[in-house]
Amino acid sequence: MKVERRPSIETTAQTPLGRLRAALDSAEGVAVSAGMSADDAVSFLRACDMIEQCISEVGADADIRPETNRADFVRERLRVNAEAIVRVIRRADRVGEVETCRSWVRALAIASDRRARRVRRLAVMGIGAAALIAALLLLPVIVPAQPAPAIGAISRLLANEGASAALDLARAEYERFPNDPEVALWRGVLELRAGDPAAAENLFEQARQQAAGEIGFLFERGTLLIQVGLLDAAETDAAALIARPDAQAEGYLLLGSVREARGDRNGAIAAFQQAADRAAAADKPHLEVIAKTRLGMVLQALPAAPAPER
Repeated sequence: MKVERRPSIETTAQTPLGRLRAALDSAEGVAVSAGMSADDAVSFLRACDMIEQCISEVGADADIRPETNRADFVRERLRVNAEAIVRVIRRADRVGEVETCRSWVRALAIASDRRARRVRRLAVMGIGAAALIAALLLLPVIVPAQPAPAIGAISRLLANEGASAALDLARAEYERFPNDPEVALWRGVLELRAGDPAAAENLFEQARQQAAGEIGFLFERGTLLIQVGLLDAAETDAAALIARPDAQAEGYLLLGSVREARGDRNGAIAAFQQAADRAAAADKPHLEVIAKTRLGMVLQALPAAPAPER
């Protein structure tokens, strides 16, 4: 899988409709990812602003129903993930980069409203409202934000400077945060990419034991394996998920990503459709939405040449 720097939204197209589609691609790419770094959150908010601006520029005369449906999905992801977005950006001290974004203001408002609702619910349950509010206000002072591993920086180095530089940083971050499962997983896939399967397996076992469950571990590992270009290994994880009756939606979603990375457009379409169908049958609406979004992205994209596997 060839890893390239993602072009900025502003330079990918010159027409309002082209800029709208580029912004949707950018926002959806973050919204359906397994995790969201501070870089992802900043990019997502900027893309959300660009989407709203471009919809206004395109005007009412154009038929943009597919794009409007995609924009509705992005707005819903902003609503659902508002608190996480605010938390990630604040923890990384990146507020200054987004404070003029309308989507940041909306995320703040949603997060604030949800906190207020929680306070009211707890107050009704008999907890002293004044003491509770004071505790919530003092919490950041009493419990300052803990340092966190530079996961976003590892991903950026992989995209911009290659796997060797990313592995060096992953090793350094693992030394700083030896008990962090995400760092262990990142280092594991990069060690595997560098040709050290024994080290990788030890790190995978650590991440597996710290994960919430086997399904989440396999899906997350498969996603990172795709990022570093180890598509056969990622397909193995997809097959393991598909073999589980309770994880077929996740498995087909991962398989679709593998096929998309290989340039197998028809195979990706079939896998994403299977993922949507299995998610609906298993009552996993969030996965159904993600699968349908990925399916729509592949259907809209032109057929691409297969990416070389490493």
